[in-house]
Amino acid sequence: MSTVLAAPPQGGTSLERELKYAVPAGKAALVRSIVSAMCRPDPDYPSAIVSTIYYDTPDLALLSEKINSDYLKTKVRLRWYTPDRGAREAFLEIKSRVGALRHKVRVRTPLSAAMLTDLPLDHPALVQVLELAAPLGVPVPPRLMPALLLRYERSRFIEPVSGSRISVDTAIEAVRGNPRLMGNAFHQWLPLAVVEVKGAGNDLPRALTALVHLGARRAAFSKYGAAGVAMLRYSH
Repeated sequence: MSTVLAAPPQGGTSLERELKYAVPAGKAALVRSIVSAMCRPDPDYPSAIVSTIYYDTPDLALLSEKINSDYLKTKVRLRWYTPDRGAREAFLEIKSRVGALRHKVRVRTPLSAAMLTDLPLDHPALVQVLELAAPLGVPVPPRLMPALLLRYERSRFIEPVSGSRISVDTAIEAVRGNPRLMGNAFHQWLPLAVVEVKGAGNDLPRALTALVHLGARRAAFSKYGAAGVAMLRYSH
């Protein structure tokens, strides 16, 4: 593969607190309207469709971490954004969690959104791209392969008092799975939306406490975990 340039890791190189709140999908529009009323849009990337290919081992060790709510978790993923990012390139990301703290590094790849949208998950290019992780200095599990493609709509905000970065993720769908890992799985919609809070606090900003009355519940939630379980449950 050609040489690529490292993109700045979101959240820097130190651990950052990340909280997640799951909300029933039927209340997603109301949640987004409350957040947009109390927060200002992210000045750089206010909205996007986020597409992510998650990687796992042949025995689904990373999915097991999510299902078992392990304190230490690792995600390896290939992610691209449309339509709010002009370049449309994909980033290889390695995300580690220690409880509610996270550390993420990423590298720009030569793969584009146009190439990846319909690329089969067993395509060799999706394994070759993992070679770009070596300069990041973060170990990745051996024998990784693409497991599933997930897609959702993301709206980003800044809560002005706390400075927290807020993301509202809706229309979360598991588009397709790798038959070698997920069996004969088919498309799945997840019945929830997710509010993510990134900042120094240990709870929802006070301005957003109304979300609790709409059923928002703090959880050690993983989109990959929920999507993987749904695909395995309904594979045939």
